[in-house]
Amino acid sequence: MIASVIGHRIRHVLAAVVLVLALAAAAAAQESPTAGRVDATGLKALLNTLGYQPRESRNEGGVEYEIVIRAADTRAITTRVTLSKDAALVWLVAWLKRVPTNRTISGNAVLGMLIENDAIGPTHFSYNEGRRWFFLNKPVVNVDLTAERLRGEFTHLGVTVSRTEGLWDPDRWKK
Repeated sequence: MIASVIGHRIRHVLAAVVLVLALAAAAAAQESPTAGRVDATGLKALLNTLGYQPRESRNEGGVEYEIVIRAADTRAITTRVTLSKDAALVWLVAWLKRVPTNRTISGNAVLGMLIENDAIGPTHFSYNEGRRWFFLNKPVVNVDLTAERLRGEFTHLGVTVSRTEGLWDPDRWKK
């Protein structure tokens, strides 16, 4: 009788332990997609660590930080840095150049940008019709993002901006 009571209690304890372990595993599985990701505060801290003084603004997606990066050729590139809505990506958006209102957008330039998109993807060019502005958009996977890795992404963005200037700069288009 005592043995069966003890056995019964041990089964209950073991069942409780299994339940607790299962719940802990489920909680860990739910947390793992965001493990190692920076949030908006962490992103700002990384930018500060790199020596930037980001100008903060809000948009429909959340917080956005504006900085000026320097390409190897020393050009200043206004860049907006923001998290995707699900925080899986950090978007680096380089503001390239505004097309003057009196200027027609070159079909050859647009075709060149589309061809280049295939070469540099997932980085890609875009155009905002309302602003008449070209952008270069670079997604960065938000997993274990460090200041050093972010610096490398900025460097790569600057190299791409410099190398593709003939495509997006209306002053360099053939007339």
